[in-house]
Amino acid sequence: MSTGSKALDRPIQQWLSEIDSGRLVLPSFQRTEAWDRKRIESMLRTIVRDLPLGITLVLEVGDEEKFHSRPLATAPSRTVKVSEHLLDGQQRLTALWRALKDNYDDWTFFVHVPTLDDDPTNDDHEVGVWSYKTWRNSAGNRMPRWADDPAQTARRGLIPFRLLDPQDESGADQWIEEATASLRPSAQATDVQQVLAAMEAYEARRKLLKDMVVAPLRETIRHYRLPYLSLPATTPKDVALDVFVNMNTNSKPLKPYDIVVAEVENRTGERLHELVAGLRSRHPEIARFGGTEELALQTAALLQDKTPNRGGFYSLDAEQLIADWSAIGVGLAATADLLSRISIWDSERLPTAIPFPVVAAILARAPIHGDVRGSVEHLCRSYLWRSFFTSRYDGAAATRAYADYRPLASAASTTGSSDSGGANAPVFDPVQYPLPTPQQLMAARWPKGRSSLSRAVLAAANTFGARDFADDSILTARNVGTREYHHLFPDKLLQDAGIDSYLALNCALITWKTNRTIGRMDPVAYLEARSAAAPMPQAIAERLTSHLGRV
Repeated sequence: MSTGSKALDRPIQQWLSEIDSGRLVLPSFQRTEAWDRKRIESMLRTIVRDLPLGITLVLEVGDEEKFHSRPLATAPSRTVKVSEHLLDGQQRLTALWRALKDNYDDWTFFVHVPTLDDDPTNDDHEVGVWSYKTWRNSAGNRMPRWADDPAQTARRGLIPFRLLDPQDESGADQWIEEATASLRPSAQATDVQQVLAAMEAYEARRKLLKDMVVAPLRETIRHYRLPYLSLPATTPKDVALDVFVNMNTNSKPLKPYDIVVAEVENRTGERLHELVAGLRSRHPEIARFGGTEELALQTAALLQDKTPNRGGFYSLDAEQLIADWSAIGVGLAATADLLSRISIWDSERLPTAIPFPVVAAILARAPIHGDVRGSVEHLCRSYLWRSFFTSRYDGAAATRAYADYRPLASAASTTGSSDSGGANAPVFDPVQYPLPTPQQLMAARWPKGRSSLSRAVLAAANTFGARDFADDSILTARNVGTREYHHLFPDKLLQDAGIDSYLALNCALITWKTNRTIGRMDPVAYLEARSAAAPMPQAIAERLTSHLGRV
């Protein structure tokens, strides 16, 4: 989709005017300042040397703002109509604004001009930008004192960066006057030749500072053109956010969740971070299947009849999300519980995560008890297994999940018709998404990988408890992470026979101790030994059956 974006540039003076007037503001989802002084120095040095900077991104504002907004750090709050949102470029424009206004609490920036510096060891430096740490003493005076003394800074070859502010026409003249005041001839001087020499030195210094140093620097800053990309006001909200996320180059880029957090807080006053933390604390089992915040957003999107992806997140109704929050938590916890009842305990064993929010959204609004609840859960289990054993979610997963959710949710909301209604979901179409053939099941690879079919085979094998062959311990949430992937027929045995051993049907989850005991033993020999040691003749058969195995 074309947005009609335009590549433009504008001088720093205009950028400052837009910031100062309040016409250019930040969307509230933007993070706060992140640049350290070295990065600020580097950018200011680039500008002073009239070298190019990276592109900035703005979104034009039409009749109303698409996002809640705030001024740049330390910029005044104005009541004028906002004309642009700064989507990318916050760090550089904030740094430029604050350096020119000299309102950092801890740092002051200067342009260093070697020809003015009395220290000969600095003669080989290029014109650059230096910064010095500043602080307030007990009397409230800024330290070090020389940083605010024009004569001392001039002798060090330092021009305060604030003097280059195009919005301040008088500051530079006043500083030059104070920097050269000590050279002015005394009114009590009587020697004409000395007075003339002093006046000549005074005027030469003033001319050097004003015409040869400060004025050219001010002109460079005033007319420096910062390039930017402008998105028109007609750009859809989700498209603008996609462009923003893709252009964001911070070391820790914003995620869609971060943007939703800001939107929710601005619109409702609720802190989504705290709500998610509370949900994670009450139901830690949810996090075993993925990020709680991501699963919650996906479920919220489905409950609002939106696709569970970035586009759906950006269009969420914040007030409705908060109203649904309790139900979202109920649905997520119920889904984790449902999966545990078929012996799937975590994301490492979950064949595909796509159905999780679909089931959560269905269970969020399902009755808690009774026949209808049982019918809805039966529908959800059928959907889960169908998802696991077909290729339905191999591509375009979010849109397909949404397409499945709508008929499933409709069926679940109609008492007594869950089974028939759910069959309308595309995932149950036996032509488009057939169940695997015996040959495909036999070829499924080792389930430690990411293949959904391989994990589905293991999930099915575990569904009746996967009791350990030796100690009879059942598979649980507590021990699943320590169970080992065991070759039923030893790897070496099959390799010697020229048979691939790394197949899902040749895998079982057992304890590490049992795995070490079996080693490379022939399974028949091992099972005979286990039968002899078992308390009852049928014990080994029952343990194998819990892995969907047979004696």
